[in-house]
Amino acid sequence: MSTVSQRVQAERPCSITGSSSAEIVANKAREGHDLRNVMNLESGLIYVDPLPIEDLSKFYKEDYRKSYKDVFVPKKKHIYRAGNVATARLDHSRGQIKAGIRSLDIGAGGGEWVYLMKRLGNDAYGIEPNRGYGSFARDNYDVEVFLGMYQEAEFEKESFDLVTLFQVLEHLADPVEDIRSMSEFLKPDGLFVIEVPDILFPGMRIDHKWHDGHLYGFDWLTLEAVAAKAGLKKLSLDVNPGNLYGVFQKVEAEVAVPNLEGHFEEAKKRLFGGRDSYWSLPDTYLKVPKRLVYRTSEYLIAKKLDQPRTILDSIYDKVAN
Repeated sequence: MSTVSQRVQAERPCSITGSSSAEIVANKAREGHDLRNVMNLESGLIYVDPLPIEDLSKFYKEDYRKSYKDVFVPKKKHIYRAGNVATARLDHSRGQIKAGIRSLDIGAGGGEWVYLMKRLGNDAYGIEPNRGYGSFARDNYDVEVFLGMYQEAEFEKESFDLVTLFQVLEHLADPVEDIRSMSEFLKPDGLFVIEVPDILFPGMRIDHKWHDGHLYGFDWLTLEAVAAKAGLKKLSLDVNPGNLYGVFQKVEAEVAVPNLEGHFEEAKKRLFGGRDSYWSLPDTYLKVPKRLVYRTSEYLIAKKLDQPRTILDSIYDKVAN
């Protein structure tokens, strides 16, 4: 694949800079259909242009879970996997997520994080647009999950100590405005935790990075810039294999957006450098057998434990005790 270098005026302006000057970095989705992704020249932010889905609310309420995992409720192996991911996320918070707080998980999925927060002694809530997944969480873990988009939820403003947003921000149409709106749920000085895929991760084939559901591709600097533009101060931001994990704080003072000068060139170099180095990485050839071993293990463990709550309790007992 040759490096795409066509300069364009994007139909959608950059959420950080407001400018439309961009360069095309991909023209196809990983499934093979047309899907244009551009990189803004002033910020280095990558996003789909134009939007491929007109009614995002309908898509996430009715279609997303089915198209992504081909299920209407999580399978047992997915529950076990998500439980382990939830405990890893708690570790990534560097001890900043405490017990005895009021927490809100936006895009709660099957409810695994909400249940973990409840197990830790928190007053825990979730928001999940997909009725199948959200109802599954409520029925199996006895947790409070609002079924619908976050804009439809009627939680009191400034009533939560913690808002979490795991693998959700990349799906939203305007990350700055969405974070700013979600922050209204937070108390002053409350924490906002965001996890997104790292678009510059070299361990993923470049042609697998693009699909209809991921409207934005973030790297560590553009994630910090988007959060700052929305009024969140960075406390920590970790680059984990494949993902970015940021802990931010809602503050009253204006937050300075990090300097993005030259970031377009650096991000482009790393994006296409990762493409060129992918087949030279040892893990490229090891990840399939590793994944097979792990998937077999999680399937057998989940099958043995059988019930959703039993599966999560087997993981969370080690954290809560």
